[in-house]
Amino acid sequence: MRWLWMILLLLVQSGWAQELPAYRTNNIAAMRRLFDEEQARYAGNTNMLILPGVRADREARQVVVQVEATGITAHDVAEFFIIAPHSGNDYEALSLSLATAADIDRGLQFIGLTPGRCVDYARYHFWPKGERVKASVRRAGDGAAPLPFESLVLNETTMKPLAPDGLVYVQAPTEWVAASEFPDRHPIDADSRGSIAANYNEPFTLFDVPRAAPQSDVYASQTVNPQYVFEPGERLEAIMAPERPAGERRVQDISLVVHAHTVATQSLTDLQFTLTNRTARTALPTVGLNDLLQHFSALCQDGKDPFVALHIDDGIQIDALKAFCLILASIETDHGIRLEPPATGHLYYKAYMPDRALRDRDQRIMQPAELTFRRIADGTAAVSLLEITEHWRDEDIKPTLTLKTHPIASPDALRAQLADIEDELPILLVFVPPTLSHGELMHWMAPILATHPTVHVFTPASRP
Repeated sequence: MRWLWMILLLLVQSGWAQELPAYRTNNIAAMRRLFDEEQARYAGNTNMLILPGVRADREARQVVVQVEATGITAHDVAEFFIIAPHSGNDYEALSLSLATAADIDRGLQFIGLTPGRCVDYARYHFWPKGERVKASVRRAGDGAAPLPFESLVLNETTMKPLAPDGLVYVQAPTEWVAASEFPDRHPIDADSRGSIAANYNEPFTLFDVPRAAPQSDVYASQTVNPQYVFEPGERLEAIMAPERPAGERRVQDISLVVHAHTVATQSLTDLQFTLTNRTARTALPTVGLNDLLQHFSALCQDGKDPFVALHIDDGIQIDALKAFCLILASIETDHGIRLEPPATGHLYYKAYMPDRALRDRDQRIMQPAELTFRRIADGTAAVSLLEITEHWRDEDIKPTLTLKTHPIASPDALRAQLADIEDELPILLVFVPPTLSHGELMHWMAPILATHPTVHVFTPASRP
């Protein structure tokens, strides 16, 4: 409770509260009266949690939040379903919460939900991860059936409302987190960031959409549905309820180990897979690719979200691995699997499916170093690093390139040589023989991933 009043106090001290519209003041007063009434009504009821602007009912498994309409109108850009009280993003949000994100979070945990994990692209968290809630809205005091929040937003491409797939409960807020902190060091403070429920993948929010929706991809394509436009300041109720029955989980944490038969040249048919579902506590015996894909398909058709942690055996050859990664990419979709970050010291799986245009020095816009592996007579790999320097003159459309090759004797020598290159690009292009093993490659890659996390692996080693 103290949080709402602290926020309002700060607004007053900043002078901003003097500019609050009259309806905001009236709605806050109405919310306060409702809070007092419900505290009295449910006193002693251990299945109810009453907070300013929040009523959580453990028996009904429902959280009701007091919000107000911002008043954005038909076809206005709608980036948020709900924003925090002080957000300032009223111009692109459907509603503003009269409760804090922290209190909404307390209500959700009170009814038995556990927060998940937000997106964090720098750490390869490309999908919001967590259980879903069905989020709906209605006018305060209205006995009508609530509307799914998604129905208020129109996809301007299809001219249809967003699918009512629910929202992902991604992270619990923490009070006054410094903006410079990284999201994986502590729970997110949705109150200080301003988003409570975003309709794009927002790293600092309480609810995210259950799909890949980077802000740059969806901005301006999601607008207010003209069928449902609220007046500025209309009091609304946002109703949150778990999508699934108690004890049932949509998110499935899966460990997938890839290994292979010992053959001179591996192909997809030589790969074998061992799968462990840590959520369901089940295991799939070692199977081939078709059986693996059928298993994933069955999980997804059952409404599960498989989050797959990939573990690649040292003996897997890079060409076979690249072929498998292409298949993984084809099934990593909004209704498919979701890949977890790579294991420590390993590459993200999309490193093995690079843009072929990066091979062409004349066409690419930057010149990262190139690392080349070549088999020699004794079967080992000879490794060299190509340093590429750009030279520009005022009249040049393209730079002149000079190339300098450095033989590399060890992973430590590679790390030292990369440190000496002054291009400051955290990128490395790697050219390998098709039969180079994953273990051989990681022997060289693991020590340099801290400084060069973006790696593109090409086969065959010969150019172009």
